[in-house]
Amino acid sequence: MKIGVGDSLSASVVIPDSAQDPIEVYIDHVALCVAVVERNGVRSLGSDWDVPGVYVLLDPASQDGTWGGYVGKAPAGIKSRLSTHLSQKDHWSRAVLVRRDTKYGFHSAQVGWLEGRLYDLLQAATNARLHNIRRPVDESLPPHDRQMLESCVMPFVRVLRLLGYDPTQPAPPEAREQAVPATPTPAGKSVRRVIRGTVQDLLSAGLLQAHAKLVSTSSAWPAEATVLPDGRIEYNGRTFNSPSGAADYVTSGSVNGWSFWAAETVTGRVTLAALRARLNSSS
Repeated sequence: MKIGVGDSLSASVVIPDSAQDPIEVYIDHVALCVAVVERNGVRSLGSDWDVPGVYVLLDPASQDGTWGGYVGKAPAGIKSRLSTHLSQKDHWSRAVLVRRDTKYGFHSAQVGWLEGRLYDLLQAATNARLHNIRRPVDESLPPHDRQMLESCVMPFVRVLRLLGYDPTQPAPPEAREQAVPATPTPAGKSVRRVIRGTVQDLLSAGLLQAHAKLVSTSSAWPAEATVLPDGRIEYNGRTFNSPSGAADYVTSGSVNGWSFWAAETVTGRVTLAALRARLNSSS
């Protein structure tokens, strides 16, 4: 079955007869394959999934709309990695897998960087609760590789939304705090971490420069904006008090501006969500 999503994304979807077999989505223009597999169907994955890639383990959604997830990479093969999670992690009910649909596929540095990018995306979502204890880090990629990998993010987001796990649900623009999953301590107790930060906080910490260029991470909504010295965002002659306000204007919808906007740096594009995570990790 072939479907079109908006004007910028078309995909071929393979739906198997058995509910245990994975549903596969092929996005030709970015040479990507995304699969949805239930926990009890991991062993039915074909050998074409024993290649490098990334994945997200998803918990059943709660009645209040929140859901848990775990972001991982599999440089040695997605299928074998998921097989280990069957015995090591019992919280998840399904997984979303991502691999390149090309002869050579991803290499280890690419899946490492993409793992961190997806982590930032889900960490910034108000209705997601990550099981990862710390942010995966791999900043060894050159800028041109990062631009290619950015094109892989939006198809992943849209598949999550189809499944009912929407990572674009925004926080209120005025919100300065975001609760994230409790981190286990050696004593068996848990400490709830809180993410704080505004654009002005990023400027004050030197993580972002005044007049820095921001670019959209969405291939569906290309846009460029500017960070003003007072922490506001300027786009198309208008000023906004928050990243989400500017992103909402671009998309005519409601999106999380912290993951929608990325700053142009000498090492490549870095999302505002990633910069905010660095701010909190150093505090």
